[in-house]
Amino acid sequence: MIRIPSTLTMKTLFTLAFTMSAMGLLAQNANVVTAYNEMKDGNLARAAEFIEPATQDPKTGAIEKTWRYRGDIYRLIAMGEDAALKQQFPDAIDKAIESYIKANELDTKGSYKLENGRALRALQGAALNAGNDAFGAKDYRKAIASYEQSERVAKGFGEVDTNAVFNKALAYESMGDGPNAIKYYREAIAAGYVKPEVYRYIGALQRKANDMEGALATAREGRAKFPDNKDMVMDEMSCLLTLGRADEAEASVKVALEKDPNNALLYSVLGGLYDKKASMASDAKDEASMNKWYDLAEEAYKNSIAKDANYFDAYFNIGVLYNNRAAYEYEKCNAIKSDTDYMKCKKVADDIYVKAVPYFEGAHKLDPKDQQTIQQLMKLYGKMGDQAKFQEMKDKLGK
Repeated sequence: MIRIPSTLTMKTLFTLAFTMSAMGLLAQNANVVTAYNEMKDGNLARAAEFIEPATQDPKTGAIEKTWRYRGDIYRLIAMGEDAALKQQFPDAIDKAIESYIKANELDTKGSYKLENGRALRALQGAALNAGNDAFGAKDYRKAIASYEQSERVAKGFGEVDTNAVFNKALAYESMGDGPNAIKYYREAIAAGYVKPEVYRYIGALQRKANDMEGALATAREGRAKFPDNKDMVMDEMSCLLTLGRADEAEASVKVALEKDPNNALLYSVLGGLYDKKASMASDAKDEASMNKWYDLAEEAYKNSIAKDANYFDAYFNIGVLYNNRAAYEYEKCNAIKSDTDYMKCKKVADDIYVKAVPYFEGAHKLDPKDQQTIQQLMKLYGKMGDQAKFQEMKDKLGK
């Protein structure tokens, strides 16, 4: 304890206190200057060592320059190439962002607003890239933290970093956190990141959680935004079918066709619905119903081609339809014990099977690289004994 002689006057005490305070301020000012000089000399770790006490001091901690220098120091660490230094200061981006935001708050005259703003924009990009790197490395928690850094900077500019929000949702989904993924996909949509895949990701997560009504609502919400998106239409139809509302799905497509009778996609979807009903009838061994729905499916697919001669899916689906019809017949043949009757049955099945050829050929013409189409054609040409075409398809598969 310091004893103050009784002979000291109040004026002397005040002078002593003022002198000690001034010495403290000078010391902290010296730290700010030293930190700046160390930064300029590239000694960033020492610069950080000197700047931190200055930010804690009531006087220098209230000066814009102190925080701007601190931001510069940590920004250079975070965005530099020195891996060891980054490891020494793993929260450098956070500290840099925090510093520039604080500097802007203290810069009442706006003297360094532009300079600090440029630095923050650079850090926003660095944070987003760091998030992407962490995502690529499957360190999803680190990715989320980085995306939130980017969001924080954007918020300071009165903006929403929609890429960061969307990527954060992807990270949550990748780590198996469906509720948070949906939350941030929704936030991305609300902020203007309105793309078909966002609705589809939400719907997929809802289906995974057995929330079929929610998935249906999401599919319909997405369709309202993207009425011509095939995947969105199919998602809606899939939900309705899963919910046992096949008739509603069919009615929905037919209403849409009344409004847009030249829409090849809608005919293709209708064909898919009939195809699904045919498959269910096939499983139930209800041959009459199966043939009825297969006929309607084929008609719908052909209507799709009539509306758009370049519609790949319709060609391919008719080919698959004949494959399925033939498979049903081959299964019947396998139960026949008489060789004569078996051969008659097999001839019927073969004739149905090869009807798929012109449709798979049409699909192949539209997309010569589609592997499934090439595989189907190779099998069909083999069945037909067309060795030249069989070999051509085989070569395309690289076999």
